[in-house]
Amino acid sequence: MIIAISTAIPLLAAGVLILWTAYRAYRQILPMNFWIGIRTATTLRSDEAWRAGHAAAAIPIAVGGIGLIVAAAAAVFAGEEYAIYAAMAGCAWIVVWLIIGSVAAGKAANRVPQG
Repeated sequence: MIIAISTAIPLLAAGVLILWTAYRAYRQILPMNFWIGIRTATTLRSDEAWRAGHAAAAIPIAVGGIGLIVAAAAAVFAGEEYAIYAAMAGCAWIVVWLIIGSVAAGKAANRVPQG
């Protein structure tokens, strides 16, 4: 059980952090920073581009965070032998949704006039 729990705790923590980030991005209160967010040339162009990009990416990012939380639960309920498979599925899930969110952020940031 210790392996399942030690696998689930980081997945759960990451999922909660990602959901918190998605919430702040959706509300457009995630400030431009060096630690969290989608840092591409288009989103870093201005504060408006940052906010627009992250607002557009909020839903895909939230879906990814929910997937990590589900993977954490699956790691506990699947047991010792299968906890690693739940973790791998959760990691693959978040990567896919972060790519989708990054594409959405780039498109939304590109629509913001340069100025």
